[in-house]
Amino acid sequence: MTHLYIVLDEAGDLGFSAGSSQYFVMGAIILKADDVKKARRIPKKARGKLGKKKKDIPELKASKSDDKIRRFILNELFKCPSAHIAAVYVNKKNTYDYIKNNRSQKATHYNYIARVLIVDSLKLYLGRIGYTPDKALTVEVYLDHYHTTKFRKKNLEEYIQKMITEAILYGVKVTVHQKDSRAEPLIQVADFVVNAFYRRLDGREDFIKKFEDAGKVLKFKQIY
Repeated sequence: MTHLYIVLDEAGDLGFSAGSSQYFVMGAIILKADDVKKARRIPKKARGKLGKKKKDIPELKASKSDDKIRRFILNELFKCPSAHIAAVYVNKKNTYDYIKNNRSQKATHYNYIARVLIVDSLKLYLGRIGYTPDKALTVEVYLDHYHTTKFRKKNLEEYIQKMITEAILYGVKVTVHQKDSRAEPLIQVADFVVNAFYRRLDGREDFIKKFEDAGKVLKFKQIY
């Protein structure tokens, strides 16, 4: 049986006010269940590098960390043999007016971005690991409930399950976990991944090149 984890997070926002971000980026880690325990230990290991005053902070955030911690977490994830990363992004100056001017389109817009990222990345990952449809497949999706509460439809979990089963394999078992990032280390690691992709767009220090050179970036695609 093939048992995979997809961990999602995002950087930027989907707003269009003067103080909104230029980009909205949704990123993902995909890895096998064998590496999940190792990946979950990464934030704890990173805290060991912090001083006593910061060692017990409830959650590591990439935006509040220095480059030393950012680099450490990405390097530790790289050491997980099955871990690949991916992202899609929107340059909001290219956003269609009907989305900008209609708040009711936000949920649809968000779900479309998630679908492009999850389905495309999962297909690529399954190809990389040599998966064939005759094997049983289990996929667990983790996402930060803080983000999804803003745009969530009541059937968000069913929506994600449906998109994977229809695009990949009807026999796949899909479970969606909406978690508090403070209590789920995998989401904390994904925060550093999506931050690294966002920093690439901004032209800042590149923390994903190592993954690219090793063929562990599944995609980094602009949707529009």
